[in-house]
Amino acid sequence: MQKTLMKLAVSAAALALFGPVAAMAEPVTPENYVVAETDWNFAAQQAQAPVNTWTHNDPVTEENQTIIRSNADVIYSLAVVDVAEGATLSIPERANGALQLIHYMDENHLTHGVIYAGETVDLTPDSLTGGTHIYILARTQISDDLDETKAAQAAMVIDAKSSNPYPSKGFDAEEVEAFRQKLIDEVNNGTATLDGFNAFGATLDDVVQNDYYYGAAVGWGGLPPQYAQYTPAVNGQGSAEKCQTITFPRPNLDYDNGGFFSLTTYNAGSWIEGDNFYIGHKRMKDNGDGTMTIDFNCDTDHSVTVSEGWNGTFRLYKPLDVEATKAEIEGLMAIPISTKQ
Repeated sequence: MQKTLMKLAVSAAALALFGPVAAMAEPVTPENYVVAETDWNFAAQQAQAPVNTWTHNDPVTEENQTIIRSNADVIYSLAVVDVAEGATLSIPERANGALQLIHYMDENHLTHGVIYAGETVDLTPDSLTGGTHIYILARTQISDDLDETKAAQAAMVIDAKSSNPYPSKGFDAEEVEAFRQKLIDEVNNGTATLDGFNAFGATLDDVVQNDYYYGAAVGWGGLPPQYAQYTPAVNGQGSAEKCQTITFPRPNLDYDNGGFFSLTTYNAGSWIEGDNFYIGHKRMKDNGDGTMTIDFNCDTDHSVTVSEGWNGTFRLYKPLDVEATKAEIEGLMAIPISTKQ
């Protein structure tokens, strides 16, 4: 139902701006897909809120998830912003030091700028690789105090000097969705490859074309690797057996300035299931020797609950060294889950 409503909202936004567009819709092709996918996301957000206006989401749960493989580390805040006459984005300092960032991208799914709590950025069209609007995907780490988290989320500021609605490029929404699914299927069935490390960048010189292309389908709005890195899976995932475990080296992140890592698990359909699907590094077992342990379907404080066919993703925020963290990701992918002795 939520996905249907989103499709209707996108279509309504297009009709409101331009009237019926089906007859003049530009075909989606490999050459323009990334721009078409980005246009779809811009239009979807503008259907939710006017330009320069935040949409603040709640923490993701089994009941309110709207996309597969949702991120439970953070709560999202979304906006489309007009920078034609200049705009300033800012985040106040966060007293508890928890991670908070504004991630903005342009109409080519490039630029991918990031500011953290206590920082400000001024933007104009010259700051972008094209267009006059940006999409914001802000992330606020969920602290132990949800009221504090929501207050931090609400404190972020958009100060735009103009408020022109985003002019949709006229692609057919259903065609974009079908093209996206085709690319996702190609990655999932192994006929295409995707290295997320090379999918997101400031310019086309910063990405690998294949990864830029497929990354827009599989992970539109992903952070570049200097800000966060992810595993596509967990070695040995899928079994609902009791009681399983994995032990791995503690990643080298900027913990003093909000860096953290986590594991989110999903069911066989890649949807969040139940309540105990997520574990942040503070709840993992610190073994005192530089390693951490997570259990699965165990009666321990550092266990998550998984069902048959499950999959999972480790997320690592604020790497101290991009290449070193990439190696740590590869190391994580090589360590299998085992039955706890």
